[in-house]
Amino acid sequence: MSSEALRVMRCAAPAAFGKKGTNGNTNASDRRRTRQQKQHKRVNRAFASAIAEDNAATAKEVPAKGTKYEKENEIALDAVRIASTICDKVQGQLMRMDEKSITKGDKSLVTLADYAAQAVIAWRIGQDEPDMKFLGEEDADALVNGGEDGKEVLGKITVLVNEAIRAFYPDAKELSDDDVIALIDKGKGEGGPVGRHWILDPVDGTLGFVRGDQYAIALALMDEGELVLGAMGCPNMPKSGDVLEFNDAYSYGFSPRTVSKMLAGGSSAKTDWYKGCVFTAVRGNGCWMWPTSPDVKVNPTKVHVSSAFDPKKARFCEPVMKANSSQGFTASVADNLGIESKPLRIYSQVKYGSVARADADVFMKFPKAEYREKVWDHAGGVILVEEAGGVVSDAGGAPLDFSKGRYLELDRGIVAASSALHEKLMQAIQLSWDSAAL
Repeated sequence: MSSEALRVMRCAAPAAFGKKGTNGNTNASDRRRTRQQKQHKRVNRAFASAIAEDNAATAKEVPAKGTKYEKENEIALDAVRIASTICDKVQGQLMRMDEKSITKGDKSLVTLADYAAQAVIAWRIGQDEPDMKFLGEEDADALVNGGEDGKEVLGKITVLVNEAIRAFYPDAKELSDDDVIALIDKGKGEGGPVGRHWILDPVDGTLGFVRGDQYAIALALMDEGELVLGAMGCPNMPKSGDVLEFNDAYSYGFSPRTVSKMLAGGSSAKTDWYKGCVFTAVRGNGCWMWPTSPDVKVNPTKVHVSSAFDPKKARFCEPVMKANSSQGFTASVADNLGIESKPLRIYSQVKYGSVARADADVFMKFPKAEYREKVWDHAGGVILVEEAGGVVSDAGGAPLDFSKGRYLELDRGIVAASSALHEKLMQAIQLSWDSAAL
C-alpha cells in the first residue's frame, strides 16, 4: 500500500480495535457497541478506499510493458506461480507427514517439490524458448540411478508436474517419467558470460520448507553476463510487513487478529490476500509484488527499499542457521550501525524480498571462509533489491558477478541495503572486521 493509504489505516484502526470499556451499565455498553460498529464501518471504508487508491495509481504503470524482456517477464511470473502450487501442496504433505524429505549425498535436503518445481519451470520456459540454456540446482541422477526407490519417487514427481500444468493449461500434453527427467536435467547448464541463461533455485530454503516456514522459488535471467530479470515466489510470505505481530522478534509471525481473519475467510478476493507473494523485476523497470495466486484479482504493487535510515526503528535480516552465517559478526555490524532491534531471521531468499519492500533495512550474510556461494542462491533476489532502489554487493563493496559459472567469487560475504545506507554499511563491516582481528 502507499504511505498515504497506510496512514489512513493507522489513523482509523485504533478507535475500532481499542481497549474494552469497564462500565457495566447496559446502556453505556450499547452506546459503546454502536460507536464501535460505526468505527468498524469507517475502517472498512478506509481499507476499501486504500485498495482502490493503490490499484488506480498502479494501473497507470504495467510491469515490464514495452521493455526488451516483456515476454520473458510474463513467462517467469507464470512459471513461478505454477511451481508455487506444487510447493504449497508438498509442504502440506510434509506437515501432515504424508511425505518426507530426502538427504542428498552432500547432506543437504531435497523434496518432491524441488524436482517437480524445476521440471514445471523448465517446461513453461520451454514452451516459448525450447533451446534455452538453464542453470538449476537439481538434477535427476538420484532418480535415475536410485533403483526402485528412485522410480517410486519419480512417479510421484511426474504426477505432481502433470497436475500443476493441467491446472493452468488444461490442454497440455501429458508428460511421461522420461519427459520429467529430461526437464529436470535441463538444469545441468554451466552458465557463463555469453548468451542467455535462466538461473533457478526451485525451492530455496529447503530446511524452512520442510519445517513449514519461509521458502522461495527463485528464478532469474542472465543475458550476456548481466542479470536482466528476476521472479521470486514466496508462498508463505505475508502480503505486508504491517500485519506482523512483532516489534522486536526473530521471524515473521502473523498477529492473532490476522490469523482469525485468515481462518474465517471473507467475501472479497481483494481483502482475502493475506500471504503468498511473487516479486518480479526487469532491469530498468522497478520491482513489483503480485499475489501468488492468479485468482486474486489485484494490480501488482511497485515496491521500494527503505527511503531513510533510523537506527532506532531499523531492522536487519540474516539466515536462521548459525552454520550458514556468523550471527555474532552480523550483530557487531548492526551495533556499529546503531541498530537496536533483534535480527529478522528468515529462511531463503525471502530475505531479499523483505529488503526490497522495506520490511528490513539490511540483509547480511557472512558464511564460513571455505563455503562457496552458488549463483542460484542469490540471482533471483539480487535483481529485486537493485530494482527496488537498493544495492547488493560483497562485503568489500564489489557488485556480485553471476557470469563466472555455478559459483560466486566473494569478499567475505553478501550484503543488501538501500543506496543511502550502503556506504555506512561498508564502514560498519570494516570496523567490525578490524575489531575482530585485534
